[in-house]
Amino acid sequence: MTRYIRNANPNPRDKEKVQAWAIELLETGFYVLDTETTGLGKQDEIVQIGIVDQHGHTIVNSLIKPTQPIPYGASAIHGIYDKDVISAPDFADLYVSLSSTLAGMPMVAYNVDFDWRMLVQSAGRFGLPPLRTGMRHCAMKQYARYKGQKNANGSYRWHKLAVAAKQERIKVENAHDALGDCRMTLALIYKMAGRL
Repeated sequence: MTRYIRNANPNPRDKEKVQAWAIELLETGFYVLDTETTGLGKQDEIVQIGIVDQHGHTIVNSLIKPTQPIPYGASAIHGIYDKDVISAPDFADLYVSLSSTLAGMPMVAYNVDFDWRMLVQSAGRFGLPPLRTGMRHCAMKQYARYKGQKNANGSYRWHKLAVAAKQERIKVENAHDALGDCRMTLALIYKMAGRL
């Protein structure tokens, strides 16, 4: 069980740094990316990918047919079943368009380490190299610094996306849908920048 320090004072400079990070992103441009997957493990694959730009415009919204059946537990979370992806493209079909879309563009994800790993794993299943992006940013880690709640070990506490959205009075809509999660992440970035 994780213990939290209730009265730990967050460093106000960290919040200022997060705000500066978010403002710079909004001024320079970026994409927000989210994936829904067959699971969390090293053999799992992407079943949906969503990408929006800094204005909330949809860049990519696609179901993806995995090479293995989608486990029921994963489907119960994101609502994507084998029948939904039967005629969807596989990751290799989308690879070239994703490569050109993401090339050189700063990418933000809520838990970017997970989404990036899933992109690498999905490409690897087809013998494809990892996609090339610009700098990758983690909105989850930035929000942890922004919120300022600390764990017993002194590190900032991570929050699930829907929890972070609720804490910031952002409407939780279409959670566990790649496009819905992109839009919630984008709203959090605007909030952290002081522009929501």
